[in-house]
Amino acid sequence: MTDSYITKRNQNQDQKQFSISDRSSHIEKYPFLLEFSELIADLSTKDLKNNLLTPEQKMLAESFWMSNKNKIQSDPSYRPEKTKLRQFYESILKIDHKQQWDEYRKRANITSDKHLE
Repeated sequence: MTDSYITKRNQNQDQKQFSISDRSSHIEKYPFLLEFSELIADLSTKDLKNNLLTPEQKMLAESFWMSNKNKIQSDPSYRPEKTKLRQFYESILKIDHKQQWDEYRKRANITSDKHLE
C-alpha cells in the first residue's frame, strides 16, 4: 500500500513540474514567447508562409497538417486542437523560437543580460 502511495505522489510531483500551466517558470525559460506569439498572430498567413518559415519548416508544418487531416478522416471521433494549416505554421515558429532560446542559454549567462531584467 505504501509503495503505490509513494509512486502516485511522485507522479503528481512530476505532473506539476512539467505542467505547461506553470506560467511563471515557463516565462523565465522562454522570455518574450507571449510577445512573439502575439506578433505572429497579427501577421497574415501569406507572410508567415513566405517570409518567416524556411522551406523545411513549411514542409514540416504541412506534413503535420496532412497527417492530422488523414487521422480525422480515418477516425471520426478524433478531435484535434489544431485543424488549420496556419495553426501548424505558428506552432513551428514557436518551437523554433524556443530552440533559439535554448541555444542562447548554452552559450550565454542569461542572468547577467540587462535587457531581460
